[in-house]
Amino acid sequence: MKRDTTFYWKHLAKIMSFANHPIKIILPFGPPGFSSRVGFALQPHLSEFLKTEVTFEHITGGFGGSNGPTAAAKCAPDGYSLLLATIGNIALLPNIFPDYSIDPIKSFEPITKIASTPNILVARSGLGVMSLNDVLRIAKEKPGKLKFHGINERSIHMLEFKSLIAETDIQLHSIKPDGGSEGAIDAIKTGKVDLIITTGPRLLEGTRSKDFIAIASISDQRTPFYPEIPTMKELGLNTIGGGSWTGLFAPKGVSNKILEEIFEATVNASKKSSVIQQLSEQAASIDLNKSLKDAVTFVKNETERLRKACIVSNFS
Repeated sequence: MKRDTTFYWKHLAKIMSFANHPIKIILPFGPPGFSSRVGFALQPHLSEFLKTEVTFEHITGGFGGSNGPTAAAKCAPDGYSLLLATIGNIALLPNIFPDYSIDPIKSFEPITKIASTPNILVARSGLGVMSLNDVLRIAKEKPGKLKFHGINERSIHMLEFKSLIAETDIQLHSIKPDGGSEGAIDAIKTGKVDLIITTGPRLLEGTRSKDFIAIASISDQRTPFYPEIPTMKELGLNTIGGGSWTGLFAPKGVSNKILEEIFEATVNASKKSSVIQQLSEQAASIDLNKSLKDAVTFVKNETERLRKACIVSNFS
């Protein structure tokens, strides 16, 4: 018979202090990933405001980084275990992964979105293209000739490619994704693929050194990190999305008192000039929800938006 622990957790919330008890944040991707970079920038300041040690545990792997959220959802709802999740493993996977046990609202308490970054479509430097029109011209002249790497079969970047294909009525050849974003970057540098889409932070070095050519930004507006690159929306494409984000989540059942404490600490940590600077150098920016309620609404809206995008692009 399963023991009812509701009273225990409610009582704990009344007396809880984070002092002298470390908080663990689960990271679903390795150190090069966007969410990990955000976590590392925030870590010392979260420790400062929560008055306790903040540690990380990398639980990587699974389709689209699904292992981390799956593990986090099973943690005790005491506020000592959190998840730094992404648009992909929170809002996209529930729409396309039948075996995924995670529901972003039923499995978690959204605390706040923390940061956003553009996703960038880049082309192989030797392909001879400088614009999206150039890419579309080749794709229409030689259907299926251009090869792309979608990072992961169920990644947000694969959806972005599927949306591009559906909206422009072109044919591209998808190679089997291998090695995540690092594998995609290596593949385009070595000429194995012609196109990739991934997060802005991973592409800064390569675009500056001309290892590949930035074609378009998947973001709501032009980003200061890539000011010369037009957005997909500027180019007339409206279904492809608005880039990537990462946010902080707690297991379902954590008390509102604890959630508010973590929310306030995250907001204050995010205001630190060193955090803003670190993220700016990596083509990312602070992008917080206004409240816990706003975070819930945001996650619901993102999940629904991506559900519709999957239908339009026949992505499942």
